[in-house]
Amino acid sequence: MENTPPREPIDPPPPPAAVAQVNPVQLPDWLRSSQTEHQPTGWDRVRFFSARHNGALLLGLGLVMALLMVVGGVVLFGRVADGVRTSASASPTPSLTPPVSRVGEPRDLFAGSPAASFAPAEEAVRMPAAKSTGPFTAAQVRTALESVRKALIESRVDISMFSGDPEPFLALLAPEAREQLRGDFTNGSFLRYATRMASPSEWEFGVRADGRVSYRATRQDGIRVLEVSTEFVWAYPFDVDLRAPAGATVVALRDQVVWQVPHPDDVPASARGLWVTSAEAVTWNADCAQLREGWVQEQFWVADLHGNRIPAGDPGTIFDLDAPAPTTTRC
Repeated sequence: MENTPPREPIDPPPPPAAVAQVNPVQLPDWLRSSQTEHQPTGWDRVRFFSARHNGALLLGLGLVMALLMVVGGVVLFGRVADGVRTSASASPTPSLTPPVSRVGEPRDLFAGSPAASFAPAEEAVRMPAAKSTGPFTAAQVRTALESVRKALIESRVDISMFSGDPEPFLALLAPEAREQLRGDFTNGSFLRYATRMASPSEWEFGVRADGRVSYRATRQDGIRVLEVSTEFVWAYPFDVDLRAPAGATVVALRDQVVWQVPHPDDVPASARGLWVTSAEAVTWNADCAQLREGWVQEQFWVADLHGNRIPAGDPGTIFDLDAPAPTTTRC
């Protein structure tokens, strides 16, 4: 296979430690307001495409795919009839084999980058031990932490959010909270706490992450709440030219999110459950034009322009949770 022709760069080479700041604005306070990561399938990639396109082109695509399904179904029936049929609901088992690049060579897209030592995202999202805290029992704390864990996976790692479907994530929130945040997914401000991918053909399976979680009992306007603070670095792999330097294959997103769970005795049923009360994020090596539209994509590396340099420059402290997040903005 041949390499994909390089796209013309849009932005000039950035300064060192250039990052993009993603709407670091505190969300409206909730008190003032009335699934498993898997490797994308062909259907998932169609969902990516349809999330960004509509009209006659999609109609034509649907007709073609319908024809292929009919033809493929005949072949599939012949094969299944001769063997043992497996469960249609079985989930694919993630492979430890490095992804195959667009030029057909397996490689570790994190090799040589600060994220090389990060754990797979679902393993990295671990909650502290649940202990009784203030008016909250250990069981209530455990339930709240599990809600936060699921929300982090759904918002930053799951294929549904990647393809532009926020409903699985929103379903994890309190009824009032989900209605409050649904509007964020029409203007791009959700990037503070959720990730959508710009293209189905360039990102690769296998997000890695590093992070920390803490919690405390507190009060807000007389309401008892359990507050969970999370800070994570999410590393997303992209398949780029084999000649690109180490790190050019990775987009980093570092976020800080404060989640709250009000005590069930202090609020009505519609307010019980998980809330996002503040969130901010910075990115590194993300394409600015796509980011402004709410999509994550790597800055495209061009051999003649960038040479042995990563388009985004020095990542600074974005990968280091023991250091403050970068504040220099590029986008």
